[in-house]
Amino acid sequence: MYALLGDIQFDLITYFDGMQVQFGADYAEHALIEGKPRLQFIGEKLDEFRIDLCFHVFYCDPEAELIKLQAAKKSHMAMAFVLGNGDYKGWFVLTEVQATSRETDKAGTLLSLDASITLREYVGDKLNPLPPPAVRPKLAPAGAVSGLLSASPVSGLASVASTVRDGVRQAVTMANQAQSALRVVTDGVRLAQQLSSNPLAALGRVPSLMAGLGQIAKPLGSLTPALAGLSSQLPEAAGIVRSATNALGAIRSGQSSLSLSNVTSVVGRIDYLAGQVSAASDALSSAAPAITKLAGKVVTRLI
Repeated sequence: MYALLGDIQFDLITYFDGMQVQFGADYAEHALIEGKPRLQFIGEKLDEFRIDLCFHVFYCDPEAELIKLQAAKKSHMAMAFVLGNGDYKGWFVLTEVQATSRETDKAGTLLSLDASITLREYVGDKLNPLPPPAVRPKLAPAGAVSGLLSASPVSGLASVASTVRDGVRQAVTMANQAQSALRVVTDGVRLAQQLSSNPLAALGRVPSLMAGLGQIAKPLGSLTPALAGLSSQLPEAAGIVRSATNALGAIRSGQSSLSLSNVTSVVGRIDYLAGQVSAASDALSSAAPAITKLAGKVVTRLI
């Protein structure tokens, strides 16, 4: 995850496309009878961020993502803006959303669009400023660390919290790797299906598909162990583990289907693979909200 604005996640792998930032200061200009005018510093201008986004149906619902941004703008609410490395930028309001449709289907459904949003710094009441989310740590439940409290309560809590945070960070990274590889394989399967009239050409796509399936299976295989021990502290973990297990089963079934024995079976087995890849995609999509929620908690130090 590249950044988090409120509960809106920006993912560098999926649809983050660029960011511009503007800082400034105000100066009053005092004219002189002779010579050049003098400048007097008045104060700092509000910081502004401009983020360019690309939405495509291959990895999201473009219209749903656009509606999410519109809702954030209409809410007129200040939201914490935090980079994925934990760098807290402050509170910002979403002041502008621009979108350009790039591709639609025959019915006008959005398939691809480019968008840009403008974030303007929100200062609020200087006497009672909004607190940065990073200063609101939420450690593991007391029951999970009771064995450590007798020795050193503070260091024990910090150690357990760090362990949980590291486990979640690893799990989120592996889930994003699996999703990224899955998108590549999905495109490859579609291309192979288009070659159904030429089985030899379709057969030529098998090695790259096998390699792509391996790139999906590896992080999925590590995801379950990373989260298995965190279910007692994190309710979201159990659902993610189930989805990852289902996705991994579909991918392994797809790998088995590509153990081709003859050219005539290529087309049918690729069609079977397409179904398994779709099942894996659905499983990971069902876990996406929980994964995003955990990623947000890590970034904002809520765990």
